[in-house]
Amino acid sequence: MVVITLVLLSIWSQSWLVSTILLLCCLFFWKPSLFHFIQKKKQDASPLVIKFSEWLLAIASALLLLWFINAYFFSFYTIKASSMLPSFYNNELIVINKLAYGPAIHSNNTNNYKRLNGYSKIQNGDIIAFYFPEGDTSFVDFKGEDYHFIKRQYETTHNYNPILDGKVKSNTVTQRQVYIKRLVALPGDTLRISNGDYYINNKSCDFNKTAIARYKVLNSAPSQQLELMLEAAATSYRENGSQVIEIQSSIINKNNWNQYLEKAEEVMNMPNTNVFPFKANYLWNASWLGPVIMPTKGKRVRLTLTNLPLYKRIIEAYEENSLSLVDGQIFINKKKTNEYTFKLNYYWVSGDNKKHSFDSRYWGFVPENHIIGRVEKL
Repeated sequence: MVVITLVLLSIWSQSWLVSTILLLCCLFFWKPSLFHFIQKKKQDASPLVIKFSEWLLAIASALLLLWFINAYFFSFYTIKASSMLPSFYNNELIVINKLAYGPAIHSNNTNNYKRLNGYSKIQNGDIIAFYFPEGDTSFVDFKGEDYHFIKRQYETTHNYNPILDGKVKSNTVTQRQVYIKRLVALPGDTLRISNGDYYINNKSCDFNKTAIARYKVLNSAPSQQLELMLEAAATSYRENGSQVIEIQSSIINKNNWNQYLEKAEEVMNMPNTNVFPFKANYLWNASWLGPVIMPTKGKRVRLTLTNLPLYKRIIEAYEENSLSLVDGQIFINKKKTNEYTFKLNYYWVSGDNKKHSFDSRYWGFVPENHIIGRVEKL
C-alpha cells in the first residue's frame, strides 16, 4: 500500500525527491540482501546507536512529510494588513489551500511553468494567495516599500525621494512577498470599474455588495439614522466639514440608507498616474477604469503605441522578453512587430476594503505562475 501511494504521489507531483524515496522503498522491499544487510548492522550496533538512528530516521521522515505537505497541499499564513476587511482581519491566521487549483511547478521560470491537477477551477470571487507581481525588485533596507511604485511617482512628479538611492535586489517569483486578495476577473473577462463598482463582462460583480466603499452622509439624514450608520460602519470620520463613512453596500441596502448617502469616489476622467497603466492619456483612476480585456494564454493581441502600456510589463518582466521603441516602431527580442501572443493567463484582484487596498488598480495583472492557492478560513 505504501509503495502504491508513493507511485501515485510520484506521478502526480513529478518530484525527483518523491521518486528517489520510491526507488529506495522498492530496493528495500524487493532486495532481500539489502534487508538482511540492514538487519545484521542493527544486530551488531550498540543500543545507543540504534536509538539514535531511530530518532534520526523519525525526525527526517517528519521533516520530509512537512515539506511535502507545505509544498503540495497547504500552508499557514498570517494576514498582515487590513485590506481584506471584513472577510479577514489583520493578524488572522489562514490556510493557503494549494491542492484546490493544483500546486504550481517551476514558478520562477515562465517557459517551464505548469500547474499540477487540482480538484477545483479558479473562479471569480475566490480569495487567493499570490506572490506580489511587482516584487521582482525591492529595497534592501525598506522592505515595506514598493520599488516600482516609488519609481513611477518620481518619474511623474519629479519630486526627489531619497529612498531611491537605497540598495535594491532582484527576487525570483517565490522570493516575493505574499499578498491576499479577492479574485475579480479571469483570463478573457472584460473588466470595467465605474464609480468604484466592478463590472465583469458588463455585469455588476457580486463583490460590490460585500466590499467596503466610501460614502458621504447627506445633511438630510436624521440624527437617529446617522447614529445607526456610524455604528454599522467599518470606519467613520469628518472630512471637509462632511461626515464620511466606509461601509458595505449590502448593509446600506438592507437598512434602506441609500437616500441618506452619496458615494465618495474619484472624479470621472480625472487621471491618476498612480493607477494602472500609469498614463494620463487613459483618463483612468481608482474609481473609473477600463474597459480592459484580461490577457489569456495563447491569445494574440495587436500592439499599438496606445495599448502598449497595458502589456509592457507582461512582455518584459513576466514573460521575459526584451522590448524597445525605435522611431515609433515596436521591437520585441530585437524583431519589429505589431502583435504579441501571451504565454500565461492573467488575473485581476482587489481587496474587500477597497479604499485601503493596494491591489491590481495600482500595479495591474497577476500572472498565473504567481498564484499560490486558495485562501480558507481556519
